Amino acid sequence: MFSKISTIESGILASIIQDFDHCICIVNTKYQLIDGNQAFLSNFPNNGLGLDFLSNNKQFKESLEQAFKGAKIQYITELNNRIFEIKISIQVVENESLALVQFFPKSSQTFDSEQALQYKYIVDHVHDVLFQTDASGNWVFLNQAWTNIFDYTLEESLGRPFYEFLHPEDVQKNALLFAPLIAQQKTYCKHIIRYISKAGSVKWIEVFATLVIDKLGAVTGTAGTLRDITNEKEKTRINSILSSNVQDIVCIHDLEGNYLYVSPSISLLTLYSPEELLGKSHYDFVHPDDRGRFMAIEGANHETSYISYRFKKKNGEYIWLETSLKVFFDDYDICSRIITSSRSIQERKLVEESMLKSLQREKELNQLKTRFVNMTSHEFRTPLATIRSSAEIIEAYTKIADFQQKDKILKQLINIQSEISRISNLINETLLIGKMESQQLTVHREEVDVVEQAQFVISRQNQQQKDFREAKLIVLGKQYKIWIDPQHLIHILDNLLTNAFKYSEGKPEPIILIRFEKCQLSIEVKDFGMGIPYEEQHKIYSSFFRANNVSKIEGTGLGLVIVKNLVQLNEGNIRFESVENQGTTFFIDF
Repeated sequence: MFSKISTIESGILASIIQDFDHCICIVNTKYQLIDGNQAFLSNFPNNGLGLDFLSNNKQFKESLEQAFKGAKIQYITELNNRIFEIKISIQVVENESLALVQFFPKSSQTFDSEQALQYKYIVDHVHDVLFQTDASGNWVFLNQAWTNIFDYTLEESLGRPFYEFLHPEDVQKNALLFAPLIAQQKTYCKHIIRYISKAGSVKWIEVFATLVIDKLGAVTGTAGTLRDITNEKEKTRINSILSSNVQDIVCIHDLEGNYLYVSPSISLLTLYSPEELLGKSHYDFVHPDDRGRFMAIEGANHETSYISYRFKKKNGEYIWLETSLKVFFDDYDICSRIITSSRSIQERKLVEESMLKSLQREKELNQLKTRFVNMTSHEFRTPLATIRSSAEIIEAYTKIADFQQKDKILKQLINIQSEISRISNLINETLLIGKMESQQLTVHREEVDVVEQAQFVISRQNQQQKDFREAKLIVLGKQYKIWIDPQHLIHILDNLLTNAFKYSEGKPEPIILIRFEKCQLSIEVKDFGMGIPYEEQHKIYSSFFRANNVSKIEGTGLGLVIVKNLVQLNEGNIRFESVENQGTTFFIDF
């Protein structure tokens, strides 16, 4: 099994190792087992350890490789169900480098295979890195967590100085932090330092280290743990950025409403520092009139709730805040807490108050306007009725009287009655607009024969034309009745036909076309008159608007406003097409 040492020097070395009670073996640079003392052969017989140990144990081979390069190797491992501390030193014998490997048992207890597997499982599944270095700072032991965190394999890490894995900017800092421990001024050191992973990413590591001291009191290295706190560090950094830069106030309360945490942004809005509020009750700062609604916090569930209230600032003034709150379970304190996020809505509240005041003023003005319209309409109607009655009496007298001025009197009476009718129409239209604006106009639908209504309107309008023109009615499709307010329909047709006659003097007579379709009734009122100027067509449904080409023709500018509103009240649509000096067509669909 062994390649025997044949020289005298080799023999001396082989003889020396036999005098020791602990296991010692000699290995050459080709990782061949040269010799071993009796303790080694007893503990690791050929069929128990042998060449398999040298060829298959990667950690051992890596340690030998580093030792032959000059590193001092010392680490703890499990072999043959037992725990050993392994030390490797290099001896030069007859110009050949040989590794003297010593195995120091760490415990008299012998583990069975199941216990050994449990020990190895625990070590390999700990999330923190378990490490050991020699006195020069070279890694001599690392568990599987090292590979999981830094991506380096154990084979490419063991035997290398730990500082090769540090962030370059932290090497000097780490040396200063370790100095009190190395000088044995402290029994341990604990600090945070940056490491670099194999992929080049920065890892924030919390280091805990103690000294490894042998029986003679000599320092043989360090041992401890490395905990990856990169995610925690990033969360802390983000939380710090948010707390310092976000204007929203983030707070944590206990279930009684006392402050446990307050973000720095509180000072911008309330002038309080976070420290001034900690331990105090939130309710002490809420406006007395708003505390009742905020008491809902006591019964808050795990869903997010929202509340608006006034918060007393340090200077005694109140500011409007909107707060979202939610109950959550704090795993650290093992109890329920309330987290809140608040923002200022002071400007919004001021705008709302201003809008409410404006709305109230507008409401009062509308009421005043309504009262004024009702009053003036009543006051107008009474004398107009008297004038009309007197005019009719005078007209009756002229019929039985016989004098020369009879025709002139009749002419003036006609003018009086015409003007009375015009003023009455204006008053009626103004009242109708008022009802529409105040949403007091109601719809009374019933089955209506549209053709019959159109014939009635056309007949009445034809009788009033001084030029004796007569509007035409065209009906297409199979007739049926529709549900509509009959008075509204008459007003719509009467107004559109009046305009068609009024604005087409000297032109062909207007046309009303009614088209019955399966699911829709269409009405067209067409004239061939002066039309509406293109640049003014967008104003046609504005109250009191009149196009510039009709200034010499009587009108109020209210008719089309009323028509559009009545069409929409009866769930219809209205549109128009008009070309100046060619005519206008209004289209209504029900």
